[in-house]
Amino acid sequence: MLAYVEGHEVISQMNCIFGWQCWSSKVVSFATDYADVSNGGKWSVGVAATVRVTVQRKPGGNEVSHEDVGYGTMENAPSRGKAMEKCRKEAVTDGLKRAARQFGNATGGCLYNREYLESVKRVKGPATRISFVEEELYRKPVNRRKRHLMQQEMAEDSGAVLREGDVRELEEYGDDLMDEGAMRELVESEELVTI
Repeated sequence: MLAYVEGHEVISQMNCIFGWQCWSSKVVSFATDYADVSNGGKWSVGVAATVRVTVQRKPGGNEVSHEDVGYGTMENAPSRGKAMEKCRKEAVTDGLKRAARQFGNATGGCLYNREYLESVKRVKGPATRISFVEEELYRKPVNRRKRHLMQQEMAEDSGAVLREGDVRELEEYGDDLMDEGAMRELVESEELVTI
């Protein structure tokens, strides 16, 4: 089993947790470890990048920074330029992920916790079978259309029907996070008519 998170997911998590205006990343340095060409004209390259991730407590507030090193390699590339481009991108993404993990479990820190990974391996059903608290898990925000469809589905499963006025009220919740428990409470509330 490989514990891995993609670069775009880390960026998305950072945006969700801190807000796009309250964090940034910067490449501090690049170092080319090797750039060798073989007799056939194929390039093998290795590049390291140091990346700094900075988070502000609020816009214009105190900053906290963490740095880490990422690495990128490419073997048998057709040209030096293509090899360097791929390696630099890979090194920056790797450095970003490694620096972001220092801000906590939700940004990748959990991937370095062996107990957590062992618990995840044993999950065969609902999350309640392992030793973490489900309410403390970070969940991605659900967009308005998906939330509406989920609410309709839950209402149908419970034998309730959403009135038109209730649908308008539900849309007023906005695009913030509404977990399954909150939706279940909504379905069981007075805003729904049971058949």
